[in-house]
Amino acid sequence: MSAKEAKEEVLPPGVAKGAIRDNLEVVCFALLLIMFFKTFVGQQFTIPSGSMRNTLMIGDHLLANKFIFAVPQWDWEAKLFPMRKAERGDIVVFRFPLDRDQDYVKRCVALPGDTVEIRSKRLYVNGKLVTGPFEHHRMNDDLEDVVDGHPIFKNPPVPGPWPEGRPIGENIEPRAAELWPYLDPEIQALDQQGQSVRTSAFRDHLDPVVVPPGHIFAMGDNRENSEDSRYWGFLPLDHLRGRPFMVWWSFREGGNDEMKSRVPTHPGDVLMNFWDGARHFFSRTRWERTGTIPR
Repeated sequence: MSAKEAKEEVLPPGVAKGAIRDNLEVVCFALLLIMFFKTFVGQQFTIPSGSMRNTLMIGDHLLANKFIFAVPQWDWEAKLFPMRKAERGDIVVFRFPLDRDQDYVKRCVALPGDTVEIRSKRLYVNGKLVTGPFEHHRMNDDLEDVVDGHPIFKNPPVPGPWPEGRPIGENIEPRAAELWPYLDPEIQALDQQGQSVRTSAFRDHLDPVVVPPGHIFAMGDNRENSEDSRYWGFLPLDHLRGRPFMVWWSFREGGNDEMKSRVPTHPGDVLMNFWDGARHFFSRTRWERTGTIPR
């Protein structure tokens, strides 16, 4: 027997699996890790519209913490993982109550038991004005300027009942919370809350309403261009999916800040988004936003 033959190791039957089996095991293990991470830890979301401008821009790719709003079953879970309840000011990812196959991103502005009121486009929670640099308004005839994040209106809507024979608008908005349908317990109990009525009449003015138990009030930072709780009612807490913690990539769809993202509906859309990202990666990436933490 030669020295070379003496050094060769003889593997037991079944140990030598071959390259194909080795690679398949690695791929399967990687897929399991990805599924576990996506289900319990975090998930990637893309902002398709301007409802959270300028906090989140169209084309921002987010990583969301999915277990932060989870309800711990044991004490050790709460100690081991940073779980907590939603707080005022949190940016939240949630299942859209009218179509729970869609995910929306808004800001939690009020908690259960809070009193919400909108007066002349301004948000009040428990009687206190809630505003800041995150609040964005369109520069139009009603908006004169924004000073330190506080919008200044020169022609605010006049609160008042619907005048007979006159349509909604023309700087006159409807009063009275009894006209806002989402205080009805039967509507709050619906699986898809607010599916019976959707109206924009209360965008700029809403009489005081109390957020019921098990719900929050969510609004987009882009106040004139956000479909939120003013349109479809209170957001059930069990619809919350997580909280964005980082913009890992920001990409201008169509080369500007106004064009909405293409929401993939089939594999062709996914390939088209990938191709556009590869072609315009350097010219359309918002480098100043990539890697930032949304607040």
